[in-house]
Amino acid sequence: MAKLIYDSTKNRDLFYAVKIDIVDPFFFLNTGGKSYVFLDNRELGVFQEQNKNPDLEGVLLNPLLEEVRSGEVDVSPVNLLALLLLERYGVKGERLEVPFRFPLPVADFLREKGVELLVKDPFFPERARKTPEEIAAIRSVVGKIEQAFFLIEEILKNSTIEVERIMYCGEGLTSEFLKNAVHMLFLQQGLFNEDGIIISSGTQTAIPHHEGSGFLLPNQPIICDIYPRDRESGYVADLTRTFVKGEPSEELQKMYEAVLRSQEVGIAVLKPGAKASEVHVACAQALLEAGYEAGEKGFVHSAGHGIGLEVHELPHLGASSQDVLAPGNTVTVEPGLYYPEIGGIRLEDDFLITENGSEQLSRYPKDQWAIP
Repeated sequence: MAKLIYDSTKNRDLFYAVKIDIVDPFFFLNTGGKSYVFLDNRELGVFQEQNKNPDLEGVLLNPLLEEVRSGEVDVSPVNLLALLLLERYGVKGERLEVPFRFPLPVADFLREKGVELLVKDPFFPERARKTPEEIAAIRSVVGKIEQAFFLIEEILKNSTIEVERIMYCGEGLTSEFLKNAVHMLFLQQGLFNEDGIIISSGTQTAIPHHEGSGFLLPNQPIICDIYPRDRESGYVADLTRTFVKGEPSEELQKMYEAVLRSQEVGIAVLKPGAKASEVHVACAQALLEAGYEAGEKGFVHSAGHGIGLEVHELPHLGASSQDVLAPGNTVTVEPGLYYPEIGGIRLEDDFLITENGSEQLSRYPKDQWAIP
């Protein structure tokens, strides 16, 4: 069955197909045996220089555009180009797979011309099972994130607590300062934080995706959730640690131990053939046994997710997931607890599902979370 995409490579399905960043929307056509990208003079040369796939051919767009512009003047050239490509490459009469982000005007036009479209999600289900090259790329990002955690740890160790404030180099330590330090490190490592960084403190940590701002608070949780993209490979990793500068309360210590135990129980489920939902159920049950609930408070999100070209991709490790773990899956396990009056605790590590079980890709320690 033929496949058609019209998008930029910000659509990670399209990046997966071509392995080259192209910022403007373009057509990708797979006819079953061969794939084509249609690019203008600005981008075709770069594509031909960087393309390493012998089954992917770059085609100059400009003559095709001239051809469609000489046709119906009241129809979008993009619509006419889509139809021309299907006719030119002999797939107009076939059922055509398109992604769920396929432009509606183009879809409506093609349907009017008799083209049968099948919206497919996931578009490339094989993305969930990583190749050795993809695993190596993710492993590399994991190692660089761990260096960022060591940097954060070092800054916290060299800080002092003065009058309910964490002080570093004579100034109050802020979320923004730590984020900038991580940004600078990643700049040297060839990573970038496309979706930001979470470094939150105090009651901000009770909101799982609060990015954090302002002064970091002593004796309170500091959640650091870091998920950069590698500029060269395009792959991401996603790790979370919770620190306390000072002395955590007895309740925070209890929460941390419960989350750590919950993660350990969830990790034990990781193996080929296991239902992804079983990871979530195991994590939730461990927290329940420790006295913590799930719902509006407590454990409020899924136990994990796939990682790869996106921070969140298949397989999903939520309670309602229908996914089944398979060798080559790269996933996170990230239980957490969140209470507005106390704050939040979250721990997250990355794993590869192997033929016989799982391999933990991240090794940054979790036993020294409280930094005096």
